[in-house]
Amino acid sequence: KVYYSTDGKKWKSVKVKKNTATIKKLKSGTQYRFKVRAFAGKYYGTASKIVKKTTRVKAPALSKVTSSKKKTATVTWKKVTRANGYVVEYSTSKKFTKKTTKTVKIKKGKTTKATLKKLKSGKKYYVRVKAYKTVNGEKVYGSASSVKTVKVK
Repeated sequence: KVYYSTDGKKWKSVKVKKNTATIKKLKSGTQYRFKVRAFAGKYYGTASKIVKKTTRVKAPALSKVTSSKKKTATVTWKKVTRANGYVVEYSTSKKFTKKTTKTVKIKKGKTTKATLKKLKSGKKYYVRVKAYKTVNGEKVYGSASSVKTVKVK
């Protein structure tokens, strides 16, 4: 059996089939503890060491990207529950190559807007947002939002 808990006190279990267990409906951006215990009939072996793992936060819903001033663009998205911050990525390439992509870091989870500056006028940019949760000093990133494009004034 595989056991999981958020606090290390109340444990829930899942049956294992062929050395694999799928645990559904876990909360995003939450740290879980896991342990495994073998059994045969009514006899149980010693539990494994506890492993801690944090689930990824959800991808933000990118609302809009607009350019109303020269060389700038404004990005807005919907807040992600349990996110500690965001990374706004923008690129002149659809593929977000390392060479063409720049980022803006947002250090507050309540923020839902960012202004991109020093862009090239008349150029088309691709924009996406990722949320993150900080756990024990490490940032756990969620998936990227959908991509939106903007032509800069």
